[in-house]
Amino acid sequence: MERSSDYSVTLMVNQHLHDLNPLFVGSETCASGQSYGPAVRKYTLIHYVVKGRGRVYKQEGTYDVSAGQAFIIHPAETVTYVADGKDPWRYEWVAFDGELAKKFVELPAVFSFPAGLIREMEDCMGGELGEYRVAGLLFRMYAQLFEGKSERSDYVRQVKDHVRALYMTPLRVERIAAQIGLDRRYLSRIFKQRVGMTVQEYIVNVRLEESRAYLSEGRTVEETATLCGYEDAGNFSKMFKNRYGLSPKQWQRAQKGQRDVT
Repeated sequence: MERSSDYSVTLMVNQHLHDLNPLFVGSETCASGQSYGPAVRKYTLIHYVVKGRGRVYKQEGTYDVSAGQAFIIHPAETVTYVADGKDPWRYEWVAFDGELAKKFVELPAVFSFPAGLIREMEDCMGGELGEYRVAGLLFRMYAQLFEGKSERSDYVRQVKDHVRALYMTPLRVERIAAQIGLDRRYLSRIFKQRVGMTVQEYIVNVRLEESRAYLSEGRTVEETATLCGYEDAGNFSKMFKNRYGLSPKQWQRAQKGQRDVT
């Protein structure tokens, strides 16, 4: 991508601050249709759109962003963004890492953002304490974005509790997200980042874990499949064997043999 003439970036001395560690700030007025990416970063990057509009392409979806909104790029995400052909955007950005940067995965891909904050970060650079002044503004940003929204930290727990309580019923990720009040793509992303598996994979895990308890009680494969939310006993048997290396009946016999020996 060729940069426009109205492009500026201020690199900072990396102070390796623990919680929120600023890396650089910048701004650009983009040309019509100007694009960046696909690219991957090792840090968190937030763009605030000062004027105009554009479009952001992420693996989980496409987002239209206009003046007064911000979009976020997380470490290891492959992202492309393109200025609108008729009303190209001007944006400002800040890049940072640190332990608290991990919490920013709880934000949606596009969100509201206090105007002028990144500009203030640019303006306060200079002198030996510039990075610390920017870090202070990052903490202000953090407080503004997350104050009163601590319930976000409970989303993963809510999903787990929901699945544990209702694993025996037909479960759909879309329905779980709607009941929690979240966009399905957003919920899927934060769950995968925190738990290391998708919501659907977690549902399967819980069902298979519970199935072993029912099989140990002497339930038939068909009964166990129904009790664990599977409409098709054959599909349940296939999933069980893929996970444990034995069919449900083989697993039952093996468990019975161990009990007889002891």
